[in-house]
Amino acid sequence: MLIQIDDSYSLQDVINNIQQEQATIYLKNGIYREKVIIDKPNITLIGEERGKVILVWDDASGTIMRENPEKTYGTTGSASVTITQNGKGFSAKKIVFKNEFDYPNSDLKNKQAVALKNDADQSYFEECDFLGYQDTLYANKGRQYYRDSYIEGNVDFIFGGAQAYFENCKIYSIPRETGVGYVMAPSTLETEEVGYVFDNCNFISDGEKNTIFIGRPWHPGKREGYNPSAVVMNSNLGEHIRDLGWDSMSGFSPDAARFFEYNNKGEGNILNTKRRLLEERDLEKYSKKSMFKDWDI
Repeated sequence: MLIQIDDSYSLQDVINNIQQEQATIYLKNGIYREKVIIDKPNITLIGEERGKVILVWDDASGTIMRENPEKTYGTTGSASVTITQNGKGFSAKKIVFKNEFDYPNSDLKNKQAVALKNDADQSYFEECDFLGYQDTLYANKGRQYYRDSYIEGNVDFIFGGAQAYFENCKIYSIPRETGVGYVMAPSTLETEEVGYVFDNCNFISDGEKNTIFIGRPWHPGKREGYNPSAVVMNSNLGEHIRDLGWDSMSGFSPDAARFFEYNNKGEGNILNTKRRLLEERDLEKYSKKSMFKDWDI
């Protein structure tokens, strides 16, 4: 099923009316301003031009719910676009996922504001952009592949428990006026062999030298059952990356997590005892072929 729309349409209404098992939606350039939930399998979104098809909303974790003024949305509910586990096989090309919550000027206590929350297995993103500040991309469940894409934020802006492969992506850390920043916060289950892999990515920032950690281990609710996993390999690390590389979170040390680096370059690629190198014998485990197995991408 092929559908073509412009920003005079409600994307959510179009998705709700899909009855087929597979559908491709071509989006004309424009700003599609609505919260979107994708709860059906094998939906593909293709934008007319990169950077000019924008799916956007502006809720934050602390935003009061329109549906129930006694509650706030929370991090999960803040997402501009949500792909549920029923969205297996989702793909997107040349789509901007954006949360335009005014992070720098807001007085809210809880400023997490998700652009995309993704729980969909076998989800694929090419030439997409993910824009926000804190908690931009919630890569949470299943196997996910991001290629030739751009992701920006300032605190834990790539986070969650998915088995996600980022290839040839630009990872931009927005400078923080106060405090340090963090690129990622994986929450990989201990039953999963691999979490996040960044291969041939470019970690960049306009911020000051030695101000941004690569990541920290997230244990949701401080519960048991998590062993965060992330590997950064064959990538460029700018001078904004902290010397120690990885930091603690909620009392959990990066030394106990599965955080490794391999064959990186750049001023932020600093070798010390706190930044463990992946051994070559383990490389195959972190390859696309090994991670995705029966998924032909």
